[in-house]
Amino acid sequence: MFELLTTDVFAQWFSALDDQAAEDVAATVEVIAQLGTNTEAPGSSEWLLWYEHPSVSGRVQQASPEQRERFEQGLRLANQWGAFLGYVRRALKHLESPPFVGRVGRLSPGDAAAVAGAVSRIRAALKARQLAMSRLVGTRPALDQQAFQRLMDLTDVRHWYFAALAAAGFAVEDVPAHSPALREIALRTRGPGLRVLYGIDAPGARGLVVLGEWLDRSFYGDSVRRAEQLWQQFLGGTLAAIRPATAR
Repeated sequence: MFELLTTDVFAQWFSALDDQAAEDVAATVEVIAQLGTNTEAPGSSEWLLWYEHPSVSGRVQQASPEQRERFEQGLRLANQWGAFLGYVRRALKHLESPPFVGRVGRLSPGDAAAVAGAVSRIRAALKARQLAMSRLVGTRPALDQQAFQRLMDLTDVRHWYFAALAAAGFAVEDVPAHSPALREIALRTRGPGLRVLYGIDAPGARGLVVLGEWLDRSFYGDSVRRAEQLWQQFLGGTLAAIRPATAR
């Protein structure tokens, strides 16, 4: 299960914010929590439950090597489908969560419509994939691997998810989940804007909100260098001043 933490540096900065800014930053942290989890945790998919049933596992042990290979291949495909559904449902849950909906309610009509349109596109993509998967499984004796992989492609879903975030005022610098590089989310719907620097430790299923800052004349130019130092200390296990990421 993914765990999001913060440094004391960020926590102290956050505690000094006014209520409106704190609400915006809390929404930003929620975005980080959602972006930090790109797939289901291993073994968490409901598709795996039937695999462990004694009657099923017993039949697998008695199956021929060819039958066992087909069964295990089916399990891998089911797990990929479960991971795809998990990502899409998490994106929708985030975009329809009370904090995010509350933020959308304060947007201009055009931006709010853009968010709603992006959510509709994601829902349409999910429905189309579910129908296509039903046809693919129900009409073919052997699953078309290429067609299945096309269904698992998250490119369009991620595009509309990021479009919704952009319409809500979040500028996200996205990097691959396996990358140890720092990420940035900037919020520019109010003046001055602000940004949050954070990192994702994918192997450890955890993330760290390193620091936040206002993008005004007082923001310190060495913030990225400072954030990198704290992030490397965290990865090396020498950063003791961390705490769970929770709203104040």
